[in-house]
Amino acid sequence: MAIISEGTLIGFALLVLAFVLFYLLMYLARTGYKISARTFPAVVALPEAVGRAAEMGKPIYYTTGLGPTTLNDPLNGLQILAGISILGYVTRLAVKSGVKVFYYTPVPDSLPLVEETMRTAYLAEGKPEEFDTNLINFAADQDSSLTASLGFIQREKPASSILLGGFYYESVVLGEAGNIVGALQIGGTANTHQMPFMVATCDYMLLSEELYAASATIAGDPDVLGSLKGEDILKMIILLILVIGALLSVAGVNTIIDILGI
Repeated sequence: MAIISEGTLIGFALLVLAFVLFYLLMYLARTGYKISARTFPAVVALPEAVGRAAEMGKPIYYTTGLGPTTLNDPLNGLQILAGISILGYVTRLAVKSGVKVFYYTPVPDSLPLVEETMRTAYLAEGKPEEFDTNLINFAADQDSSLTASLGFIQREKPASSILLGGFYYESVVLGEAGNIVGALQIGGTANTHQMPFMVATCDYMLLSEELYAASATIAGDPDVLGSLKGEDILKMIILLILVIGALLSVAGVNTIIDILGI
């Protein structure tokens, strides 16, 4: 009996292919090869959200999720980092327009990164003295942070509400609160259990991997762009194998199915 089945061997081969693709594309991106992601309406709407706040003389509410977690969380950590990356871009736009961005989170280990991201945005626009740490609001748990967020939204009635990161039940609560005050809302998450609520309450939405792609495009990080490109190519290869296998199976040829061990 074979120690390694054919299906396992194919899985290992795809894993090796993934490593090679990711390394090659990240290397090419670092050496100047242009890797671009498609334009997302939600990203295009970010300057609109800032401009709306400037016209109305109101602030922007921003959060990367209020669920109980840390940056090390395998489900939400990367989503929070993606949201913080986009926060830097939004803050720069806001500084140019004289708009305040208020950030809310219960994630303690994200605070130094958030502060540095916003401080750097103010510095990049030549206004480091205008940065105020009071723009960053921390509460120790999910419910407390949600209560603080709802209080801010009701008091200040922000012109725009940006929800980009890892979300739990707070997504629908924040979405409804933003709708009540008439805020322009931009949402994005990879948590499938919250996507329907965000789609229903937000004007623009980044679905699943679009959040990472948008963050990579804005940041211009060659490693992230290269890995995203490699992931897309790998998906196309797997999809092509499955389509060919299905067509051959219809014709009575089960070679690919046997190789994959399905």
